[in-house]
Amino acid sequence: MDRKLKKLILKTGVFILSLSFAWWLIKSGYLQGLIEAIMPLRFVSEILAGFLYTSFLSAPISVAMLIVLAQENNPIVTALLAGVGAALADLLMIKFFRGQLYSDLNQISKQLGYNKFNIFLQKLRLGFIVPLIGAIIVASPFPDEIGLFMLGASKLRYQEVALLTYILNTAGILLIVLPINLIS
Repeated sequence: MDRKLKKLILKTGVFILSLSFAWWLIKSGYLQGLIEAIMPLRFVSEILAGFLYTSFLSAPISVAMLIVLAQENNPIVTALLAGVGAALADLLMIKFFRGQLYSDLNQISKQLGYNKFNIFLQKLRLGFIVPLIGAIIVASPFPDEIGLFMLGASKLRYQEVALLTYILNTAGILLIVLPINLIS
């Protein structure tokens, strides 16, 4: 079996386990009990839920936490605080990968024959396309890692990336917690 296929199967299996664990946490009531135990420090659980929101492995657990939090709290405050946690996690990922990432992306694009495409984008002054696609991915329910790599490879400063990821993640979280709050 191909090595890439094995990695894909492993990642898919881990994601399914994460989804199953999040479902069990909600159904068993353990998550509710944990959140109630730390409710005096509610903002900590909201920031933690946001911190877990950015990775595909922990996103199901984060969404489960956000569902529980949204039932009893103001959805806007929950989204704002969870957005802080998500932005912190995103910035940590970018900090670790930014230096190596830009050279890796250039090397990959050369190997895949996208070098001409990169030159075309530079000539047309369309360098904003990569960060724009990255921002769309961060705002979407897809894992943030891909979008963060694109934002990290761009020429955006950390402050700009921080503000952008905060706004995008907060909007995505608000789209989760607002309907839950309205239903309950």
